[in-house]
Amino acid sequence: MKRITPLEVATVFTGSFLGAGFLSGQELLQFFGVFGGYGIAGMVLAIAAFVLFSLLVLDIAKKTGRTEFDRVILQPELPWLRAFLSGVFLFFLFDVMVAMIAGAGALLEQVFGLPAIAGNGLITVLVLAVALSGAAGLLASFNIVVPLLVVAALVIALAAPFRLPVEAVTAAPFSDGNPLLGNWLCSALSFISYNMMAAVSILVPLSTGMEGKTVRRGLVLGTGLLTLIFAGILLPMILFQSAVGAAELPMLELAYRVAPALGLIYAVLLLAGMFTAALSSLFAITSRLQLWAGGRLATRRTTVALCVLSFLGSIFGFKNVVSFIYPICGYIGFLALAGILHHALVLRKAVSPKT
Repeated sequence: MKRITPLEVATVFTGSFLGAGFLSGQELLQFFGVFGGYGIAGMVLAIAAFVLFSLLVLDIAKKTGRTEFDRVILQPELPWLRAFLSGVFLFFLFDVMVAMIAGAGALLEQVFGLPAIAGNGLITVLVLAVALSGAAGLLASFNIVVPLLVVAALVIALAAPFRLPVEAVTAAPFSDGNPLLGNWLCSALSFISYNMMAAVSILVPLSTGMEGKTVRRGLVLGTGLLTLIFAGILLPMILFQSAVGAAELPMLELAYRVAPALGLIYAVLLLAGMFTAALSSLFAITSRLQLWAGGRLATRRTTVALCVLSFLGSIFGFKNVVSFIYPICGYIGFLALAGILHHALVLRKAVSPKT
């Protein structure tokens, strides 16, 4: 078996929390940027929590040998609770699909002036066509998109202060626009919660045959990478909030203000990232539903139904999905964080010497 290196651990750890929504800037603006200096404190808290819960998840998977989402999070044998948690995870995947379709529609409107609803419909049709063709292998060709988006985002962040006036960093502990993210602490905790739900399934395969030293080194490196990327997108959301705060895709707006050519490059990469994320979520949902149905699910009909429902949800708008649906997923996901902590404590107690 090929040994996993610290760099691979760092890459998977960092990639677990990155996506087209993150790199659009809208997530970080809503959950952190609007709080100014308190948002930076929230970022530090979020990164520390990601490291802690990633360590716990990897430790649970290694000790139990289980890699299923619900088995890692929940230790008690409570079928109804496992079913509920799996349902929450499916809802989260569906929410990501809706958000990515809405985001792609917003991008087409922002760049080309195409009405958002028409852009949503176009992307939905493309996702459906690829899904029905069975081209799951297409996803592998998009693996380079997120790294390129990260590089482009950091270039934009570095160039922006030379092209635009920098605003003063304020300290706003409370949100004046979103009651679901009432203060910076609740906002950060919600962000941690729904991101960890997505990260569990990505992280647990790393537990197989991995040494503790590799995990520690990988997470140290990954923490540095995540901090660099996180700060590279969050700081522009704070320093140029009046310029980009009203945009559906703040980083894209910032890119165009820095240089139109850079904006076009970022638009292409972001559109590809959103398309890939929507397609990945669709495949993940249908796979899990097929597993639940024991292979008896009418996959094509389910795929069509999911795409239709995603399109209808996307009409709500990308900014609104991030502002309202994501926090709701985060608050429900507190159950997952509590489950991970409980499972880790049970395992630790089971192996500790009795006195």
